[in-house]
Amino acid sequence: MTMQIIPASPAGIEKIAADMKAEGRRLVVITCTAAAEEYDITYSFDKENDLVHYRLTVPEGTVIPSIGASYGGAFVYENEIHDLYGFTFTGMTLDFGGTFIRTKIQYPFKKEKPAPTVTKVTKEGAS
Repeated sequence: MTMQIIPASPAGIEKIAADMKAEGRRLVVITCTAAAEEYDITYSFDKENDLVHYRLTVPEGTVIPSIGASYGGAFVYENEIHDLYGFTFTGMTLDFGGTFIRTKIQYPFKKEKPAPTVTKVTKEGAS
């Protein structure tokens, strides 16, 4: 099995998805991960155990085109990323409008601004 992670941009993700579909690849998953100052949104495609990953590294608030025209089921991942991280996907095949995953905290996986402070507490008399 081979695996590659290829940098991509939001403007090119629809074409990438169309190309992956034309190659006969299936969409495995779309994930979002908070990275240093930005977020990594990774699209994973497979054909015969050959995984290819396209990664968008984007700041908070980036609007991302949906890949639903090529992969109708992408709406599940796109709605999930919207509801947990706050990213907007344009042109989704099915948009739940922020109600796909209901949580008490809006966008619970979004990075806190400013980052929480950590105070180290030491025992009195300890060195």
